[in-house]
Amino acid sequence: MKIVYSWSCALLVSVLLLPSCGDTSKRSANNGNDAFDLEAITFTESLPALYATHIVNENGVQYDSARDGQLTDSLLQYRISNTLTEAMKLSVPQKDFGYLYQTPTVDSLIKFQHIYFQSLATLTDKNKKPVAYFAATELRDVKERKKLLEEIKKKYGQPRYSFFMSSEFNQCSYEWQLPDRTIQIETSNGFGFTIGGTDTTAQQSRYYRLDMLIIANSAKPAIYDAHIYEFPEKILYDGKMHSYKDFQFEKKQVFRDNFLLNSTNEAYVKNENGEYDISRAEEEE
Repeated sequence: MKIVYSWSCALLVSVLLLPSCGDTSKRSANNGNDAFDLEAITFTESLPALYATHIVNENGVQYDSARDGQLTDSLLQYRISNTLTEAMKLSVPQKDFGYLYQTPTVDSLIKFQHIYFQSLATLTDKNKKPVAYFAATELRDVKERKKLLEEIKKKYGQPRYSFFMSSEFNQCSYEWQLPDRTIQIETSNGFGFTIGGTDTTAQQSRYYRLDMLIIANSAKPAIYDAHIYEFPEKILYDGKMHSYKDFQFEKKQVFRDNFLLNSTNEAYVKNENGEYDISRAEEEE
């Protein structure tokens, strides 16, 4: 079974990183010297310049200004979207926070140490100053993922938080808090199907998911607040007014997406029954 991941945002456009990149299909990890280095970010990057080409519209096809019209800021507005927000017609964040830039799947244009990522999303404030980066990739060799974790531990020390989030797909999370930024790595496993050469038989293969979130520490409180929706006493649903309590909602409900640190989940941090202890994770060779 292949894991289906959602960006959890009602993003209407996706953008490919770096101007004048050329044909990404011809790139490889060996010639990605001009890749955007996540370890070197300063949170002062000019995103309109970095995300300059290969725009994908809301339908997942190449953006065409003649067909799709002008690319406006409203299309980049940061929104958190899931089944609940859609069903209840909730606007999260409740106040405008900023913008979200996102790449489609690319090859060797984003890296952190020796790992090259396949996609990147950048969250900004209202002034389009970056405040968080989220990168994701699927690796075929678990040793590559383990090597990155070892490299980070060697450079930054042991993570402040380590969570075993779920036995399904062996989902784990690690968080390092540095002076100016917080780095979170989330790992999980999945299965996909590939067809190679002249053989039309689908072969099941295992892959190793790696997600990296880097947040500017100065923006962490505002990012957390952006994920909170405070319900009024009465809400309109299906043409009728209801108390938010009728749906067993908290007065202040947290809506999670890729830009919310796992350490903001009290259940993980308290770990009262030991169910989230990292020692429970499956050892992978």
